[in-house]
Order: sequence, then structure tokens, then C-alpha cells
Amino acid sequence: MKETLEKILNFWPYLSEVEKQEIVAQTFKVNYESKKIFVHGKDECKGLMIVNKGRARIYINSDNGSNGGEITLYRLLDGDVCILSAACMMKSLDISVSMELEEDTEFFILPKGLFLEISNNNIMVKNYLLEEISDKFSSVIWVLNQYIFTKMAHRLASALIEHRALGESDDIEITHDTLARDLGTAREVVTRLLKQFQNDELVELSRGRIKILDINRLMRI
Repeated sequence: MKETLEKILNFWPYLSEVEKQEIVAQTFKVNYESKKIFVHGKDECKGLMIVNKGRARIYINSDNGSNGGEITLYRLLDGDVCILSAACMMKSLDISVSMELEEDTEFFILPKGLFLEISNNNIMVKNYLLEEISDKFSSVIWVLNQYIFTKMAHRLASALIEHRALGESDDIEITHDTLARDLGTAREVVTRLLKQFQNDELVELSRGRIKILDINRLMRI
């Protein structure tokens, strides 16, 4: 665990030996099964969550949970830090996002109390938190701009390209419903566009799978 923390936490060189020892001693490992959902906000604040292995989707949703009520903001992969699990420690930051595990996932969790204590006493740790939140905020703004100003066909093509990269294969195991939740739209919209993509010989559709036939043309949409 110590080697992983040293590699992922870029403020590690600025910690005192006592702080390093406390982090190693108190950080714990937790495994969750795929499809587990967390809600990060004022009501749940575990501390700093680090994805040791697995994959998670960070998203926002509407209050009524109707079709098209979710928008995927970004994904966390091996070695990524779920900074929003710690952002709730900042009193002036009132946010609420959800995290769905897309694979069985193992986390290292640095407890809230310890992280607060170290960040209050070490400016490099506090700067790390602010920089990470700023970086993720920029990513969220980009996604929302895409949602508001970009045509749905372009957004769907981009989502297919992203899932192709995640699975490292042209043959993607994914449902129309999953894509709809990624894009914040209704499943019927995704199905209609995918059928058009198939007619244009960009993809081949089958139950629960999409095979990309022409990645270059897909990237030009």
C-alpha cells in the first residue's frame, strides 16, 4: 500500500515522516462489487478514495430520476483519486454527485479526520485538494458545454470512441441504456442514432454489443 500511495499522492514528498506513517497506518482497503452506487455530498464523506483497481462512473442526475436524468461527468480508472469524496470536507463547497462502480473495484481510503488534520497543517496537501477540485471542475464544465451546445450524434460518437478506448477493442459490450445515461438523454434517442450509424456502416449492432466498423469516420462526426 505504501508504494501505491507514494506513486499516486503527489504531495507525498512534502509530508513529514510522522504524517507518512499516520497515512500508511490509517489508510484502509475496501472492495465493492460492480453496480454499487455512492452519493458524495454533505451526507456521505468517507475521506480520500483512491481506486487501486477497477472502474467507476461519476455522474449527476435529476431529482425525479426520469429518462435522460443522468449525465456522466467522467470516469475513474486504476490509480485515480476520487477527489469529490474529499471535497465535501470543504465547508464552502456544497456539491452532490453519484458514483457507480462499473467493475468490481478496490479502494484505498484515507479517512476524513486524518486527511483534514494533515491538510490543515500542511499547505501542500491543501493545495493538492484545491488543484484537483479545480481540474475536475474544468472537466465537468467541458462535459456540460458538450451537453448544451453539441449535437447528440457527435456526443454519441465520442462516447463510443471513449468506450472503445476503455475496452481496448472495436467490439464494445454496452447497452443502449448505458449510453443514454452517459449522455443524459433517452434510450430511444440513442437507439435511433445507433440505427442510423449502422445504416451508414459505421457500427454493427447486436444485443448488448456494438462493433465499431469505421473508427475514422466516427471520429469525424
